[in-house]
Amino acid sequence: MTVWIRTRAELDYLVEPDLFHDFFGHVPLLTDPVFADYMQAYGQRGVEAGPENIHRLARLYWYTVEFGLIRTAHGLKAYGAGILSSAAELKHAIEGENVMHLPFEPVRVMRTAYEIDKLQPAYFVLDNFRELFAAANLDFAPIYRELTSLPEIPVGCT
Repeated sequence: MTVWIRTRAELDYLVEPDLFHDFFGHVPLLTDPVFADYMQAYGQRGVEAGPENIHRLARLYWYTVEFGLIRTAHGLKAYGAGILSSAAELKHAIEGENVMHLPFEPVRVMRTAYEIDKLQPAYFVLDNFRELFAAANLDFAPIYRELTSLPEIPVGCT
Protein backbone atom coordinates (compact mmCIF):
# COMPACT_ATOMS: atom_id res chain seq x y z
CA MET A 1 0.00 0.00 0.00
CA THR A 2 1.13 3.51 -0.75
CA VAL A 3 1.75 6.07 1.98
CA TRP A 4 1.92 9.36 0.09
CA ILE A 5 -0.59 11.68 -1.60
CA ARG A 6 -0.21 13.62 -4.82
CA THR A 7 0.33 17.35 -5.03
CA ARG A 8 -2.16 19.75 -6.57
CA ALA A 9 0.02 19.84 -9.71
CA GLU A 10 -0.42 16.07 -10.12
CA LEU A 11 -4.23 15.99 -10.16
CA ASP A 12 -4.60 15.48 -13.92
CA TYR A 13 -2.24 12.54 -14.33
CA LEU A 14 -0.04 10.51 -12.05
CA VAL A 15 2.28 7.69 -13.15
CA GLU A 16 2.63 6.19 -9.67
CA PRO A 17 -0.31 5.26 -7.39
CA ASP A 18 -0.90 7.27 -4.23
CA LEU A 19 -3.38 7.14 -1.31
CA PHE A 20 -6.06 8.88 -3.39
CA HIS A 21 -5.71 6.22 -6.09
CA ASP A 22 -5.98 3.38 -3.59
CA PHE A 23 -8.79 4.75 -1.40
CA PHE A 24 -11.00 6.25 -4.10
CA GLY A 25 -10.11 3.96 -6.99
CA HIS A 26 -9.66 0.46 -5.54
CA VAL A 27 -11.45 0.33 -2.19
CA PRO A 28 -15.01 1.22 -3.33
CA LEU A 29 -15.03 -1.55 -5.95
CA LEU A 30 -14.14 -4.13 -3.34
CA THR A 31 -17.60 -3.57 -1.86
CA ASP A 32 -19.11 -5.13 -5.01
CA PRO A 33 -19.23 -8.90 -4.26
CA VAL A 34 -18.68 -9.96 -7.90
CA PHE A 35 -15.70 -7.64 -8.29
CA ALA A 36 -14.24 -8.76 -4.95
CA ASP A 37 -14.61 -12.39 -6.03
CA TYR A 38 -12.82 -11.53 -9.28
CA MET A 39 -9.90 -10.03 -7.35
CA GLN A 40 -9.57 -13.13 -5.20
CA ALA A 41 -9.76 -15.48 -8.20
CA TYR A 42 -7.29 -13.30 -10.13
CA GLY A 43 -4.81 -13.41 -7.26
CA GLN A 44 -4.98 -17.18 -7.15
CA ARG A 45 -4.04 -17.33 -10.85
CA GLY A 46 -0.69 -15.64 -10.30
CA VAL A 47 1.17 -18.73 -9.16
CA GLU A 48 0.11 -20.84 -12.11
CA ALA A 49 1.10 -18.12 -14.61
CA GLY A 50 4.78 -18.57 -13.83
CA PRO A 51 7.50 -16.17 -14.94
CA GLU A 52 6.87 -16.80 -18.66
CA ASN A 53 3.21 -15.71 -18.50
CA ILE A 54 3.00 -13.25 -15.63
CA HIS A 55 3.16 -10.29 -18.06
CA ARG A 56 0.06 -11.65 -19.82
CA LEU A 57 -1.80 -11.99 -16.54
CA ALA A 58 -0.67 -8.46 -15.59
CA ARG A 59 -2.33 -7.15 -18.75
CA LEU A 60 -5.64 -8.58 -17.59
CA TYR A 61 -5.24 -6.56 -14.37
CA TRP A 62 -4.09 -3.42 -16.18
CA TYR A 63 -6.98 -3.33 -18.63
CA THR A 64 -9.63 -4.14 -16.00
CA VAL A 65 -8.76 -3.18 -12.42
CA GLU A 66 -6.71 -0.15 -13.44
CA PHE A 67 -8.16 0.99 -16.78
CA GLY A 68 -11.48 -0.76 -17.25
CA LEU A 69 -14.69 0.69 -18.63
CA ILE A 70 -18.18 -0.73 -18.27
CA ARG A 71 -21.24 -0.20 -20.46
CA THR A 72 -24.32 1.02 -18.56
CA ALA A 73 -27.81 2.21 -19.46
CA HIS A 74 -26.36 5.74 -19.14
CA GLY A 75 -23.36 5.16 -21.42
CA LEU A 76 -19.76 4.22 -20.74
CA LYS A 77 -18.57 4.51 -17.14
CA ALA A 78 -15.08 4.11 -15.73
CA TYR A 79 -14.44 1.60 -12.98
CA GLY A 80 -10.65 1.20 -13.21
CA ALA A 81 -8.72 2.90 -10.44
CA GLY A 82 -6.17 4.32 -12.87
CA ILE A 83 -8.93 6.11 -14.74
CA LEU A 84 -10.87 7.18 -11.66
CA SER A 85 -7.85 8.74 -10.01
CA SER A 86 -6.86 10.84 -13.02
CA ALA A 87 -9.02 13.70 -14.27
CA ALA A 88 -7.17 13.75 -17.59
CA GLU A 89 -7.43 9.98 -18.08
CA LEU A 90 -11.15 9.98 -17.23
CA LYS A 91 -11.99 12.64 -19.80
CA HIS A 92 -9.73 10.98 -22.36
CA ALA A 93 -11.16 7.47 -21.78
CA ILE A 94 -14.79 8.49 -22.13
CA GLU A 95 -14.65 11.41 -24.58
CA GLY A 96 -11.30 11.12 -26.38
CA GLU A 97 -11.52 11.51 -30.16
CA ASN A 98 -9.02 8.83 -31.16
CA VAL A 99 -9.68 6.43 -28.29
CA MET A 100 -10.60 2.84 -29.05
CA HIS A 101 -13.34 1.17 -26.99
CA LEU A 102 -12.85 -2.55 -27.57
CA PRO A 103 -15.07 -5.42 -26.42
CA PHE A 104 -13.65 -7.29 -23.44
CA GLU A 105 -12.09 -10.51 -24.71
CA PRO A 106 -9.62 -12.06 -22.24
CA VAL A 107 -7.28 -13.55 -24.87
CA ARG A 108 -7.14 -10.25 -26.76
CA VAL A 109 -6.55 -8.36 -23.51
CA MET A 110 -3.67 -10.67 -22.56
CA ARG A 111 -2.02 -10.08 -25.96
CA THR A 112 -2.25 -6.28 -25.83
CA ALA A 113 0.74 -4.28 -24.63
CA TYR A 114 0.38 -1.10 -22.59
CA GLU A 115 2.48 1.85 -21.46
CA ILE A 116 2.29 3.07 -17.89
CA ASP A 117 3.34 6.66 -18.47
CA LYS A 118 0.83 7.82 -21.10
CA LEU A 119 -2.89 8.18 -21.51
CA GLN A 120 -4.18 4.89 -22.87
CA PRO A 121 -5.08 4.74 -26.58
CA ALA A 122 -7.43 1.76 -26.07
CA TYR A 123 -9.77 0.52 -23.35
CA PHE A 124 -11.62 -2.76 -23.02
CA VAL A 125 -15.31 -2.43 -22.21
CA LEU A 126 -17.31 -4.84 -20.03
CA ASP A 127 -21.05 -5.38 -20.15
CA ASN A 128 -21.01 -6.38 -16.45
CA PHE A 129 -18.62 -7.53 -13.71
CA ARG A 130 -19.66 -11.16 -14.16
CA GLU A 131 -17.51 -11.11 -17.32
CA LEU A 132 -14.48 -10.44 -15.12
CA PHE A 133 -15.26 -13.28 -12.76
CA ALA A 134 -15.76 -15.65 -15.72
CA ALA A 135 -12.40 -14.53 -17.17
CA ALA A 136 -10.58 -15.22 -13.90
CA ASN A 137 -12.01 -18.73 -13.88
CA LEU A 138 -10.95 -19.72 -17.38
CA ASP A 139 -8.52 -22.59 -17.82
CA PHE A 140 -5.44 -20.46 -18.47
CA ALA A 141 -3.05 -23.32 -19.36
CA PRO A 142 -4.37 -23.72 -22.95
CA ILE A 143 -4.70 -19.94 -23.27
CA TYR A 144 -1.05 -19.46 -22.34
CA ARG A 145 -0.06 -22.14 -24.88
CA GLU A 146 -2.09 -20.36 -27.56
CA LEU A 147 -0.62 -16.98 -26.67
CA THR A 148 2.96 -18.18 -27.09
CA SER A 149 2.25 -18.75 -30.79
CA LEU A 150 0.41 -15.46 -31.35
CA PRO A 151 2.09 -12.09 -31.90
CA GLU A 152 1.81 -9.41 -29.26
CA ILE A 153 -0.56 -6.57 -30.10
CA PRO A 154 1.35 -3.27 -29.85
CA VAL A 155 0.00 -0.38 -27.79
CA GLY A 156 -2.89 1.34 -29.52
CA CYS A 157 -3.46 -1.20 -32.31
CA THR A 158 -6.85 -2.72 -33.02
